Formats: sequence, structure tokens, C-alpha cells
Amino acid sequence: MTLATSPTLRVQVSAFLDKLEQHPVFRNEYFDFLESSRWTGESYDFHRANFFYRTEGTVKGIAAVCARAAANDDTDTLTLFSCILNEEAGNGEAARCHELLMENAHNLHGSAEFGLAPLRVKESRDHDLVIPETRAYRERTRELVGGSYNQMLGVAMALEGHADHMLRVCRTAFRNTHRELPDRRFVDEVEIYFNVHVGDAGVEERHAADARRCVQNNVRSEADLAEIAIGATETLNIQLEMWKAMHERVLAMGAPVGAR
Repeated sequence: MTLATSPTLRVQVSAFLDKLEQHPVFRNEYFDFLESSRWTGESYDFHRANFFYRTEGTVKGIAAVCARAAANDDTDTLTLFSCILNEEAGNGEAARCHELLMENAHNLHGSAEFGLAPLRVKESRDHDLVIPETRAYRERTRELVGGSYNQMLGVAMALEGHADHMLRVCRTAFRNTHRELPDRRFVDEVEIYFNVHVGDAGVEERHAADARRCVQNNVRSEADLAEIAIGATETLNIQLEMWKAMHERVLAMGAPVGAR
């Protein structure tokens, strides 16, 4: 694998990666709400629709990275992201596909705790609870993935770096509203979606490290780093706008803040 050879450039890359980890998206108010409060049926229904639509693009984005890595003869990125794609797709088992686990977990929790009807992930595309900021997030990340190769790598790195923290916070929110399901069933059928990514599995931490490695492999000039920075920073910025808007919406619903 070929890392940036200039000592100065290596320092710049390292400094950028460190700075990215301090982005305010990791400490946003919606995450604070999820960790400290309990959903109502209304706020959970809203969260589910937006989370489904936000996350429905994951496999599509990873597949795009694989395709463009192959087209760019970037064997290292192709190898690492094809492993990520395989894990997202359930390692060859349809029932273990992460999108299906997400759908089943959210719908079981919604039914057991709030009496909500199930929602298919694909149905979220046209759901009236999906806010403009969530649609803007999907559209902007799609544009960035279709930009320069290094912009795309920046997007992939940003999303993989964000995923571990996001899923830990969401798992806490589910635990805060776990009342009706037997504990064993909650772990096996609801928490499973989060536990295959975070905790002892360490999957998202590994994905984030792999994505950083792919970025480092492709920085050969300051111009390369600038393109990666555009992709990564804009991705986190537009994600932060979505979380901010979701926080404003749940407050407008009168969701109890700090009530667990």
C-alpha cells in the first residue's frame, strides 16, 4: 500500500484526520436528546422514517466506492470496501443483511412499545415524515460520491467514522424505551441490529480505520487532500444539518426532554 511519501504531506493528512474527529456532528443536540430522553410514539415514528431514508443509501454508496475503486485500479480500496459491502449484505445470508436487520428491529420495537404499524425501508422514500434536511443529506452525499475520486473517498471515510458513534447513541435510545419486550427478545431481535456493528463486534471501528487507510493511500499531493477534505467535511456538515432539524422537530412535537 502506498502512503503519502512527503513528511510534510503526512503531517497535513494526520492533522486533517484529527480535526475531522472533532467535528460538531459527534456532539449534536439530537444525539443528546436520544441519550437522555424517551421517545413518544410520535417522535419514534418520525425518527424511524428519517433514519430509514438516511441509511437506505448505505449499501448503494459502498457499492459505488467498490465500482469506482475497480475502475481506478485502486486494488487496496476495492479489497477493503468489498469486505465492508459483504458484511452489509449479511456475508451471503439474506436474513443477516444489515438493512433487513434494521427494518425488523425498528418495526418490532415500534409495534411492541408504541403500537405502530410496520414501515418498509423502501417505503421511507416517499414518507411524509421525512424532512427536507434528510432528503438534502441524501442528495448532497450522492453528488459528492459522483464527484472526483478523492471526494468520494472523503465521503466514505466521513460516513464510516460517524457510524460507530451514531449507532451507539441510537442503541441507547432504544434501551431507554425498552419496556414491553422480554429482555432476551429485545437483545436477539432489536439490539442485534446495533450489536452487529458496535460493541464487542467492533465492525464500525474497523470500517472507519479501513476508510482512513484508503484515504491515506490516495493522498499524493495537497490537491488530493483538498478534494478529500471537501468530500468529508461537506458530508459531516450536511449530516449535522439533518440532526439539528430532527432535534427541532421532536421539540416541536413536545417530546419530553430528559425524561427516561
